Formats: sequence, structure tokens, C-alpha cells
Amino acid sequence: MARKGNRKVRTGCITCKTPPVGERKRTVPCSSLYCQVQPSDKIDRARKVKCDEGKPSCVRCIKTGRVCDGYLLKIDVRDPVGSRDATTLTLHRPHHVFPGTKSSSEGHALQFFCETAGPLMSGTADPYFWTNIVLQFSAFEPAVRHAVISISDLFQQSYYTPESNAKIRFDDQTIALKHYNNAIHGLKDIKSEHKESVVLLVCVLFVCIEFIRGDREAALRHCTHGVEILKTSPQHAWTQQHLLPIFRRLNEFAFFFSDENSEFSDISDLAGPIPTTFSTFSEAQEMLDGIFNHTTRIMRSSRKSHSLPKTASGMFEPQKRISVFSQYFTDKSTISRLLNTWLKLFSEFDPKMTELDALAAKHCKYGADYGLKMYRCFLLTRYECCRIWLNIAFDDPKSGYERSVDNFDRVLKQLSWLESQIPHEGPFSDPVSPPFVFETGFGANLFFLVTTCCDLEMRLELIRLMSIFALPRENLWGKDVLTAAARKIIEVEHGTKFEDLVQSPTVPSYSEETPTEDEDEDAEAEEEETDFGTPEIWAEQRESQSGTGTGDEEGAHKSGKVLRRDNLALFGSYLLILNPFMSGKIGS
Repeated sequence: MARKGNRKVRTGCITCKTPPVGERKRTVPCSSLYCQVQPSDKIDRARKVKCDEGKPSCVRCIKTGRVCDGYLLKIDVRDPVGSRDATTLTLHRPHHVFPGTKSSSEGHALQFFCETAGPLMSGTADPYFWTNIVLQFSAFEPAVRHAVISISDLFQQSYYTPESNAKIRFDDQTIALKHYNNAIHGLKDIKSEHKESVVLLVCVLFVCIEFIRGDREAALRHCTHGVEILKTSPQHAWTQQHLLPIFRRLNEFAFFFSDENSEFSDISDLAGPIPTTFSTFSEAQEMLDGIFNHTTRIMRSSRKSHSLPKTASGMFEPQKRISVFSQYFTDKSTISRLLNTWLKLFSEFDPKMTELDALAAKHCKYGADYGLKMYRCFLLTRYECCRIWLNIAFDDPKSGYERSVDNFDRVLKQLSWLESQIPHEGPFSDPVSPPFVFETGFGANLFFLVTTCCDLEMRLELIRLMSIFALPRENLWGKDVLTAAARKIIEVEHGTKFEDLVQSPTVPSYSEETPTEDEDEDAEAEEEETDFGTPEIWAEQRESQSGTGTGDEEGAHKSGKVLRRDNLALFGSYLLILNPFMSGKIGS
């Protein structure tokens, strides 16, 4: 007759329930038959020692002279209500926090991208693509994961480099290039239903890798291939929402960094209808990016139609009088109407964001509201760039600049206002700027304004603001290169050393003037704090667009010697200076 057994309890202390090291395994019954286990086998099963479960140490261990190792607490996930009162806890350490990683170094790279590189990568754009979409795809697409690891490794090296613009040594790129190659080979194994969308996403990551490495030609090749795939692949809603805006901005990069005779596909036909309202900054930026691309295309076409000979020193000879095709005027009128529409929609959208500014300042710490102000001022600066380019594109230099004086003045006022809003603590006040961002930010836009402006005082103020808002690297735009090129242009066109110009006491301070709300706002709105208001959204804008309102101040903004101000100077003379800086042929 079988002996009646007792219910086994496994809740004793670790010392009582764990066998000593080296204890031989006994004969263990196995369902229907008895299996004899070899004497050399060891076991890790509970000892038949009754534990009194005393706390913090059981009495049995104390009496026998053993050291009580305490108890394991286990939380029953099936009973969340009583989980706090459970008596045991099982600790689980996953082998891989990030799925698909094969080593701790890969996991560390993904963690660095998740916590540091990804949130900083977008710059003045919406970070959702880098912080969410890229990481989600890296969990199940090896090509994306390898590309992210490569980006993270390169970014991390530059992030901890004492000199923000120092080039990474080739020896330090071994890991990055290894994963870069693995990502390229991984493109062949993509089995997703929408393979084209995944390939386009990886293409963006490849462009980012080449941006960080500073390889202009490779980045341009990836841009060209990506645009071709985008135009020929099915237009999925996901691609239209997340990838098309990025490639539209990459088209802008290709315009400025490609060779003179290079041709790039126009993706303006892929854009959707003009929105009737803006609900986010991303929607406002998407429409403005399309207008910006259209404007730069006109400027490029105009530049290519004028072939200016160069002197022996490499400088352009004086411009000859040329005729402008009627199609350019038609395009100019179209862009002007689009800019009017954008400004109207943004003016309706901005009060909503002003309320968010106030809420962020009230409920969030560390200057969280500054991010919204920065995005707003960036879009308005970009808008003014388009306006100024249209004014100078097909007019003579004098009238084109005179019609743009108000545009320059508004840019200076809004950026000086933004400077006064920089918080003293938090992520935006960190003196260590991110060494690299994928998107074009304030640096390039302010450089464009410096090269098109004729007024010396405004130019000097724009360079000062560039030193504040420009980041060390915005894709391939280098802050030190842009600053050195802008100074050189000013020296050439004003015929004196930049240091002598800076010491001039006539430079005004735009930061003393705080922008106000629109003049047609209520009197009650004027009593509110201006910290949360937008730099004036231009009550005089329409008058400025019509070409009036500057006659009284003619000559007031002519404080220096100007050689030539037209579209050829904008897209010709500064490239002559910029390209040698890029190749390291001349110093700063």
C-alpha cells in the first residue's frame, strides 16, 4: 500500500531549499518506470529540510550555524491585486532588450540612439520619424537595425569629440562601416509586403550616414535613387505621410550641393492638395517646404540660363543685361499666391499654438514652451527667405532689395525676440549643442539672408544671430564654414576687413525691441504678457508684397559698398567661396 505523502512546500529560505554544491542526484521516479540517473549527475532541486521561514533569517539556519541567504519573492502576474502581498519574486533578466541584437555593443548603440541621437536628429523638424518609426522598424527589419547602429556609432563618436566639427578618424568607423555594409546586404532580404516603403526608409538612413561621414557624393547618389524609387513606387498613405516630406527636403539639399549641370527629379506632382487649415507645425512645414523647393528650382533655372564667364582669378565678370522668360514670371506669381495662402493659414493656426505656449510654460519645466517658439520662428524665417528670393530673382538689384527691407527687418526682430526667450535651464539651454542634425536649420537660412542683404548693419546682426541659433552641423551645412564664408563675402563686397566692420559703433540692437501682437487684436490682448505671443505676424505684409512702403527710406539702408546683388550673386559668388571651404583648400 502506497504511503500517504505530505504536501511539499517550496517557500522556505534559499539555504534550506537549495542543495549543497556537489550533492549526488538520487533515483527519481519517472511516470511509469524508474530511470536510474548516473551517480556523477548533479541536481538542483529542493532539499527536504523543513524551514520555519523566520524573518529576516530562519531559526533552523541560525541553530545549525548556517548563513541564511534570505528568501525569493515571487509576484503572481495573474493576480495583480495581491501581487504586492506575494511572498516570492522571480527576477528575469532578458538576454536582449532590443530584439535582433547579437551583442551588448549593438544593444548599447540602439539604446544610445533611442535616448540621445534619435531625439536630437530632427533639429527643427518633428522628431516622430526618428524617435518612433525608425525604432519600430529596427525591431523586425535587420537592414534598418544595422543602419541605426551605424548612425548611432558615428553620432556617439562625434558627440563625445571635444571639437564639435572635428572629422571622425577612419579607424573609428570600423563598426559603423561594418553595419553599413550589413544594412546594404540586408536590403536583398526584405520580405515586407510593402518593400518599397522599407527601402525608402533605409535610403533615408543611408543618407544620414553619409551626412555624418561628410561624403557629399554618396549622399547625393542615395538622394537621387530614393527620389526615383519614390516616383515609381505605389503611393501608400504611410509613405506620403512620413517619407515624402523628408525626400522633399532632401531635394533642397541636392539643389545646393549638386554640380551645376546636375538634374534632379521634381516631386512636386506627388504633393497633395493645398490644405484648408493647419493643425500641427508639421503640416505648416510640409506646405512651406514645397514652396521653398519651387522657389529654389526657379532660381536654379534662372542661374543656368545665365552663363557668366569667369576671370583668371575665378571670380564672375560683371553681369550683362539679359531677358527673362515669361514662364519665370508665371512661376513667380504662382509662388507668391502660395505664400499668401500659407501666411493666411499660419496666422489662423498661430493663436492655437500661443495657447499651448502658455500651457507649456505653466505646467512644464525647463522651458518646454521654447520648442514651440523655435519652430514658429524657424518657419517664419523660411517664409521670409522665399519672399526675399522672389523679390530679387528677376528685378534689378536696387529695386529688389528695396522691396525686401521690411522682410529683413521682420526676420531680425523675430529672431531677437526668440533670443530673449531662450531658457536658462533645460535641454534648450545646454551649452553643448548636438554635433549633428539631419535637417537644415537656422544656419543655412541665415546664411542665405546674409548673402542677399545689402545693408551692412543688418548683415552683421544676422551673423551674430547665426552664431546663436546655427548648430555645428546641419546635414552638410557646417556652422564654421557658413560663418567664414559670410564674413569673406562681406569683406569682398564692402572692401574692408570684417574685424574693422564689427568694431563700428553704428550697429543697432534689434533685441531691445520686443515684438507686439497684430494691430487689429483686441485691447485686452495687448494687456497680456508678450512672452507667449508671436513676433508680429506682419500687419504691413501685404503692403510690402505690393512693392510699396519703402520709398521714404530709400538710401537709409545703403551703408556700404555693394558689388552686385542678384540671383547670380546669391547662387554663384558664395558657392565660389563655400566649395573651397568644403574641400579644406582655404582656412577660416
